[in-house]
Amino acid sequence: MTGLHGGGFHESPVVPRIAIGRARALYVGPGLALAPHLNVASTIVVSLGEPFELRIWCRAGGWSPWRSLEVGVIASETLHHLRSRGPMAFLYLDPLTDRRQPRADADLRRGREVLLRTANRIGIDAAFAAFGLRELAPRDARIARVALEIERRPEAFARLGEAAALACLSPSRFRARFDAEVGLPFRRYRLWRRMAAVMRTLAGAGNLTDAAHAAGFSSSAHLSTAFRRMFGLSPSEILALGLAIDVSGDPAAAQPPTPTPASRRPPSPRPASA
Repeated sequence: MTGLHGGGFHESPVVPRIAIGRARALYVGPGLALAPHLNVASTIVVSLGEPFELRIWCRAGGWSPWRSLEVGVIASETLHHLRSRGPMAFLYLDPLTDRRQPRADADLRRGREVLLRTANRIGIDAAFAAFGLRELAPRDARIARVALEIERRPEAFARLGEAAALACLSPSRFRARFDAEVGLPFRRYRLWRRMAAVMRTLAGAGNLTDAAHAAGFSSSAHLSTAFRRMFGLSPSEILALGLAIDVSGDPAAAQPPTPTPASRRPPSPRPASA
């Protein structure tokens, strides 16, 4: 985030913030009491102080034993439980363009060392570059076109058929192509991008009701439930940190929608399944 000064976390206090890219996100801040949750984007988790503890849910064997880590990668669509006691960084990868994830211990340690020195002032692109990540061009232009339109209209595409028509594919063919290109079901990817729309509205001084409607949720309660399932805490809990939200790296933030006052909104339609 531009404009921040100071040394690494050994010399200065944590500055809680979220930075949003095109379909990436970065959280830097205090460790949080997270409930078990199912992340959509693959996530690089970095301790900026004491090691964190992590366990993974396996359908066959239940919860794994707790592991103590300084840095690790949690694959997308993985139910997990994380406990931390110090400052942390979470790098949420773009499912469409960050197809190569850092797996080598040396790459992860090298990236963590960069964040230890610069996390209070590092930008989102530099944070991802520290782990050797660069955005790859989408392989299927039809799927990329749909992904771009989701950025522009996060409240749209409640029905998969609408997205399939934009891609000029049958619904069944679109579903298969989308899963192959992105590595996620369409509805899960759409939910991930709707969360970026929430952050854009909050960064523009909108409240949670404004953010929910801008992203296509039926109410702030609907948003809070989906947010907690994805991140392990509610949006009101994370806002209570007083964190800064930087959307300068998000192209969709160039022309943010104007929130409609709740008192002037028409009745909300029946919510689509997230």
